[in-house]
Amino acid sequence: MIDGVIFDIQRYCLHDGPGIRSVVFLKDCPLRCRWCSNPEGQGAGPELEFFPSRCKRCGRCVEACRPGALAMSGRLATVGEVMAEVTKDTAFYRKSAGGVTRSGGEPLAQPAFARALLERCRDANIHTAIETCGHALASVFRAVVEPADLVLYDLKHADPGQHLRLTGVSNGLVLENLRMLAGMGKPIVARVPLIPGWNDAEANLRAIGGLLATLGIRELHLMPFHQLGKDKYGRLGKHYTLANLPAFRGTEGNGGRVSAAKQALQAFGLDVHIGG
Repeated sequence: MIDGVIFDIQRYCLHDGPGIRSVVFLKDCPLRCRWCSNPEGQGAGPELEFFPSRCKRCGRCVEACRPGALAMSGRLATVGEVMAEVTKDTAFYRKSAGGVTRSGGEPLAQPAFARALLERCRDANIHTAIETCGHALASVFRAVVEPADLVLYDLKHADPGQHLRLTGVSNGLVLENLRMLAGMGKPIVARVPLIPGWNDAEANLRAIGGLLATLGIRELHLMPFHQLGKDKYGRLGKHYTLANLPAFRGTEGNGGRVSAAKQALQAFGLDVHIGG
């Protein structure tokens, strides 16, 4: 019996792999991306969230923490418990060519649990995908992605120094594992979060596009910056450094920078999609 820590299971998802999917969010991540929309997935264990809009200022939560203004983000779960939840939608997976995606946080931070989930889905003939930042030892990376049918691979920045500034770690392991993954012959979708003023410069996009083309990776999803996770930081007592950064609004918003980024990447023969 393998236990893991998850913070959500979202059903009927359409942007984390093909078809209708369930996405299992695992806690813990080695990166601290400045734009992270799931800060509740960064820490390894359950965390307490405070919802000001639900608070009546009665002080009763000090005496006993029950559902209300306070909530726990993250819980211990077994592989069997997760499978019992995701297999409820097996009929939808089959009809839509969908399946189950492991996300986070970072699934590689819980390698035994992530692999066990992938293997159980494979045994149940459910299509599996894993979303990863690729920052892990090569042996861990290979062991976890091996049973996956599809890898959604995040690329934040091509430059090691800028990657360190943006995420807290260099991109050495990320690029090494991407090259290894390309050699495994496994389907890959590259995903690039597009953050205005941080990684949307043409030079960075061209470096990413050139790398993917060289490795034979043809599909790329651009993920324009949004502020949907902003309120989570306050609930967790964390500081959000990009709170005042304007979100992208449409492909032609923000001076058409999303459209320009797409064109820069398409120049390398990539099949570029906006979002998902």
